[in-house]
Amino acid sequence: MVLLIVVPLISFTMVEYLNYNDPWHSFSTVQIALNLMWYYLAELVFYFLRGRRSGAIKLGLIVTWGFGFANHYLIAFRGRTLFPGDFLCLGTAVNVAGNYDYRLSQRQFITLLVVVAIFLLMKFLPKEPRKKFSWKVFLPSAGLAAAFLAVFFGTSMVERLGIEPSMWTTRGNGLFLNFTVCMKYMRVEKPDTYSEETLNALGGENISDDVSVSVVDPDGTTRPVNVIVIMNESFSDLSVLPGVETNMDAMPFLRSLTENTIKGYAYSSVFGGTTANSEYEFLTGNTTAFLPAGTVPYQMYVSDGDPTLVGQMSALGYHTIAAHPYRSSGWNRPSVYKNFGFDEVYFESDFQDRTYMRGDEKTGYVTDQSDYENLIRLYEEKEEGEPLFLFNVTMQNHSGYQMSWENLPREVWLTGELEGKFQTVNQYLSLIYQSDQALEYLINYFSQVEEPTMILLFGDHQPQVATNFYTDVLGEDPDTELAQKKQMVPFALWANYDIPEAEGVELSLNYLSTLLMETANLPLTGYQKFLSELQEVAPVINTVGIRDAQGNWYGENETLPADLDAAIEEYKVLLYNNIFDKSNRLEDFFSLIQ
Repeated sequence: MVLLIVVPLISFTMVEYLNYNDPWHSFSTVQIALNLMWYYLAELVFYFLRGRRSGAIKLGLIVTWGFGFANHYLIAFRGRTLFPGDFLCLGTAVNVAGNYDYRLSQRQFITLLVVVAIFLLMKFLPKEPRKKFSWKVFLPSAGLAAAFLAVFFGTSMVERLGIEPSMWTTRGNGLFLNFTVCMKYMRVEKPDTYSEETLNALGGENISDDVSVSVVDPDGTTRPVNVIVIMNESFSDLSVLPGVETNMDAMPFLRSLTENTIKGYAYSSVFGGTTANSEYEFLTGNTTAFLPAGTVPYQMYVSDGDPTLVGQMSALGYHTIAAHPYRSSGWNRPSVYKNFGFDEVYFESDFQDRTYMRGDEKTGYVTDQSDYENLIRLYEEKEEGEPLFLFNVTMQNHSGYQMSWENLPREVWLTGELEGKFQTVNQYLSLIYQSDQALEYLINYFSQVEEPTMILLFGDHQPQVATNFYTDVLGEDPDTELAQKKQMVPFALWANYDIPEAEGVELSLNYLSTLLMETANLPLTGYQKFLSELQEVAPVINTVGIRDAQGNWYGENETLPADLDAAIEEYKVLLYNNIFDKSNRLEDFFSLIQ
C-alpha cells in the first residue's frame, strides 16, 4: 500500500527530471496535483486489469517512466516534448530514427537505476494473491475517474485555472499535464464572430482574379514560365541569434544576391522539426498558430480538393511537380500531394545519380547539389514554353548533427565564447555552407536560361542542434521578441528577369506564397488579397506570437490592441471556414474564378 502511494510520486519526479524540470519547484500546486492525477489513474486502470497492487505499481511505473524516457529523446532530437499529434506521425519518425544518437544520457541512466531498484525491492515483498473482481470497488472507482475526465475534458476548469498548452519550452506544465491539455485543445472551437453574414462580407471585400491570363500580357508585363519553390530542410541563419560568431559566413552567396532579388527572413511556426507544418503554411496561406498545439494538418485536416497554391498554379496552366529526395512515407505526403492535385510526384528512388552526405544511401541524406541537378533535369525534360511549377523539399540538412562527416568538409565553425562547445552546431554550419554553394550552382544555371524563371528558397525551421545551445544564447525564459529569434529562417525570391528588389523583408511563412504570386504578376485569389492586407497590419503571425505593423510583439494569450484583434479575428473566421467548415467553404474566395 505504501508503494502504491509513493511510486507515482517517484515516477512524477523521474519523468520531470527527464523533462529537464524540477518537479517540486517548477510548478504550482495545481499543476503538480493535475500531473499526479494521471499517474494515480494509470495505477487504478492497471489494478483492475491485473487484480494485484503489485501489478498496478509495476505497470504504472513502466508506462509512465517509459513515456518520460521516450520524451527525453524527443527533446534531444526535436527540442520539444511529446504532443498527441506525434502519435499520428510515427511513420515519419521511423523513417529518420536511425540517424540519431540513442546512447543513454546521465539522466536516463539514473532513472533507469531507480526503476531497477524499485523492482528489486518488490522482489522482497510477500507474494500478493490475485484479488477477485469486485463491482463494489470498481463502480465507485470508475465513477470518480469518469467524473475527473468529464471535468478535465468537458468543462472550462483547466482554462479557469490558467493552464494552457506550453509552446515555448513545451515543458511548462509538466509532461503529462501538457500532453493531456493538448488533447483537450485538439477540438477546434468555432470563432465567436463566425456566421454566414461575416463570411459573405469578408468574401465580398476581396474578389478572386480570373484565370484567363497569358504568360506574357499584351502590355508587356513578364510572368514566369517556370516557378521553382525550394523549401530547404533546416536552412537557417544562426547569426540572427545573439552572441553567435563563426570563422566565416556560412551563406556568402545568398547574402550576395541583390539583383532581381527580394530577400529577408520568414518566421516559422515550428522549431527543430515538424517540417510539414511549414510546408502547409506556405502552400495554403493558413497559419498553424490558431490550431491545437502539436497538431499536424497534413495528418488531420487535409482532404481532396482543398484550395492550395498547387491548384492555383494548375488552374493557370502550369504543370505541377512535387519533388522530395527522401522516403514517401514521411508526413503522409503521397496522400496530401494527391489531394493538393500535383500532376507528378517524385521521392528518393525517383532521383537519378544520387549523391549522399553524412553517410550512404541507408544512413545519409541526398545532397542539395544532387537534388538541384534533378530539378534541372525535370526542367530540361519539359516542352519548351510549357509553364512549370516545381515544389521541392530538400533533405541534406536534416538532423541529427552528430552524424559522420562523410562527404562533408569541416569548413565553418563557432568562434568567440562558443568556440569548441557545440560540435553539432559546427556540423550544421558546414552543412549550410554546402547548401549555399548548391544554391549558387542552381541560380547560375537558370541565369543562363531564356525562359522567364522565378526561384523562391526558404527554410522550414531552425535546427535542434543541442538541448542547451539555445538556452545559452537566448536564456532560460526569453521574452516574445527574443524567443522569435529561434523562429527566423532566411528566404530569397530571385528571377532571371527584372523584378522589384528588396532586402530586409520580414514576414511569417503563411504570407510567403502571396508574396510569390504578387511578384510574379500572376492572378491572386481573394484569400491572397486578404492576406496581403493582413500582412500590413500583422506582418508576423506564428505559434510563438504576433508582431504588429509598428514592430510590437505580443506573446501567447496577451491582449491585442482593438484594431489588431479585429484583423486577427477575421483571419480566424476564414481559417475555420477553409479548414473545418468545408461544406460551406467560400470556394470562389479561396480559389481563382474559372
